[in-house]
Amino acid sequence: MLKIKKSLLTAVLFLMAVLISAQSGTAELTKRYLEKANTQYENAQYDDAYKTINAVLKLNEMGGIPANAALVATQIYSKMLDKVKAAKNYAKFNEIASNIEKYPVIADNSIQLKVKEIYAQQEAELQAKKEAAEKAEKAEQQAAIQRQIDELTKSSTAVMESIAASTEKQMAGIESSLGKIAENSEKQTRSSHMVLIAILIICVVLAVVFVIVVLIIRAAAQASARQSMQFEETLKLVQGMTQQNSQLLLGNVTELQGLGGPGLRSAGRSRWGVDALPAPEMNDTEKEELKQLAIRCEDLGAKIDMVSRRKNNSKNVSELVYKLSIELGFNQNTAMLYFCAAMVYDAGFLSVPEEILSAETLTDEQREIIKDHVNNSSEYYDFVPQKYLNIFEDAARYHHENEDGSGYPDGIKSDEIPQIAKIIHVVESYNSLISRRNYKQIKDKESAIEELLAKNNMYDEAVVKALDSIV
Repeated sequence: MLKIKKSLLTAVLFLMAVLISAQSGTAELTKRYLEKANTQYENAQYDDAYKTINAVLKLNEMGGIPANAALVATQIYSKMLDKVKAAKNYAKFNEIASNIEKYPVIADNSIQLKVKEIYAQQEAELQAKKEAAEKAEKAEQQAAIQRQIDELTKSSTAVMESIAASTEKQMAGIESSLGKIAENSEKQTRSSHMVLIAILIICVVLAVVFVIVVLIIRAAAQASARQSMQFEETLKLVQGMTQQNSQLLLGNVTELQGLGGPGLRSAGRSRWGVDALPAPEMNDTEKEELKQLAIRCEDLGAKIDMVSRRKNNSKNVSELVYKLSIELGFNQNTAMLYFCAAMVYDAGFLSVPEEILSAETLTDEQREIIKDHVNNSSEYYDFVPQKYLNIFEDAARYHHENEDGSGYPDGIKSDEIPQIAKIIHVVESYNSLISRRNYKQIKDKESAIEELLAKNNMYDEAVVKALDSIV
């Protein structure tokens, strides 16, 4: 008995060792795959990155997908959705949508919105094809009705011609009868009666034929009207079925639950979500990491405000960016990362000579040096975790880009501009309009919002409207 117990204990210990080894191996393999996916993403190898991140998701689907893996997957899936939308590759889209449903942790509000747009695009194409087919069918029906009317008209014409010919013959007979009446008075009386009867019969026949023709034409018109009504009812029924199917398809996506993180980059959007999914629960290590990141950003933001002579600018901008992120539908994790990035987006000013920042007038060369601050922030981000670094760099480099491509440094526009940069651009301009500056007239909040809305070539209108609702 003791020997059996020892054997069982040995087997249990061996099994535990195997499990611990498997978990360690999974974590190491996950880390290597994530590094590979990041590299492929940075090199715009989105198809390869998509395959790699799917391997990570499958590897961790039993033990739970880590938060950093979900962030990477969200961004890669976002790029893949952009590709299939542009290429109208609905077969690939069905595969991606199936994976999103399988791994709901990657479906943030941006992913959901893109899936909805592709479904809507696909549905619009189907609807256009249906409408074209229905239009062709309606034209064919109308042509058939017109042919029926033409045939009825032709038949009526033939009947009228036949009646006319018969009338001519009858009139000739009447004239012959009148001649005979002149020759014979007795026959004349009878012939007169016959003529009257014949004329009456002819009138009756003509009236009957006229009524028949009118009834035929009216029946054809009623049949045409009924066919048109039936066609319109059929069209409404098909449209109703199409809308119902669209709602069913979209329902499968809007019910997904999972992490709504920012991903590797906060890609720009001309439309913003309003119903963000809840963020996944962070573990204690991740919470402490984010807390320390905020503290370091606050310290760096104070230094930036000092050299740029903008008191409390980092605090004012970051708080308003956080509120705007929540208003625009981002989850708490994303809003906190945007908050941190907004405190240090102007870190490049630390590399600008003090005499230039304090000068009352600037030369063209000095202006170029100041504009180049957007390219000099990365050297101050050594404390930022690698998985969040792209968001900070997007905020620093692109917050002076305009919607029409007239900004700097790269002249990108619209959806090419990262979301964090769009938000900071609006908030920074708004603060400058309502702040006390020696070279600008102070504006009230309403006037500032109106000015931002009027410059829709520079600012994302959705962000400005969201700002208007919270200030």
